[in-house]
Amino acid sequence: MVSGVSCAALLEKNGYLLDKAKSTRKCLKYRNGASNVIVNHEGRGWWHANGDEKGDVFALMRHLHPEMGWRDVCLELGQLIGVEPEGAAYVRSRPATTDTRAPAERWAQKKSLRRGGRVWDYLVRERCLPEDVVRRAAMKGCIRDGYHAAWFAHTDADGKVCGAELRGPETHMCLGGTIKSLFRFQPGSAAQVRRLVVCEAAIDALSFAALDRVRTPDTMYCSTGGAMGPETKAAIRAHLADMRQIADAVLIVATDDDDAGDGFADTLYGLAEEAGVEFARRLPPDRSKDFNSTLKNMAAAAA
Repeated sequence: MVSGVSCAALLEKNGYLLDKAKSTRKCLKYRNGASNVIVNHEGRGWWHANGDEKGDVFALMRHLHPEMGWRDVCLELGQLIGVEPEGAAYVRSRPATTDTRAPAERWAQKKSLRRGGRVWDYLVRERCLPEDVVRRAAMKGCIRDGYHAAWFAHTDADGKVCGAELRGPETHMCLGGTIKSLFRFQPGSAAQVRRLVVCEAAIDALSFAALDRVRTPDTMYCSTGGAMGPETKAAIRAHLADMRQIADAVLIVATDDDDAGDGFADTLYGLAEEAGVEFARRLPPDRSKDFNSTLKNMAAAAA
């Protein structure tokens, strides 16, 4: 059953829907309200984006139905042997990328963001980010020009690029081969981070920075790129461990104002409590879904 039953098929049977825009062949993202589950290892493994649960299809069944006995679990899974999940079939039918280079190599060949370019105009005009925020992020080296989309770097503990979020008029994805850690933007030059702001998307992190009235040199604006996998949680834990001894250190949770955002917020609260660091939730001031929507609403009202 472990090799014959797809975790994706089990999720679909239990009401989970594939997030098509954020799924790849190696990583299928399923949602059911605030619950987000990632299926990997060709359907044989999974992990919960809102918690630390993971495992094989038996562990998934226990997660979904903790009340079920062993015999009923086996009977239920036995009916799913060989069943093809609709989501996996959909993702497999999409054209595969032909560029298999590592994210760091592809990032190194992208041009610096320049004023007046297509990507600059997308960020400033369509996403309504202030020019000074975009310019500072470009100077800090965390955005590059992908011609059709902005590339937002995810970096590891040593500052090396390990992936990228790609956002453009028709692009909403992570670069193939990405190991999602954190997109990190620190406008100031403080040696230590005292105030860590965590959003779901890089554009929301920049939007929060634009709206932030408490911006300090020791504030860092981050994005998880959606679901928080082991590498993302490890990166956040590392920042919180460094912040533990800093007076007035605080984690600002700035996830989306929806069920999924509430789920991510609960995970971040847990990480902060585990580290002994204060935390606070910040929602868009106009109660939009996210902080970039607030910026766009402000621009529309001023027009």
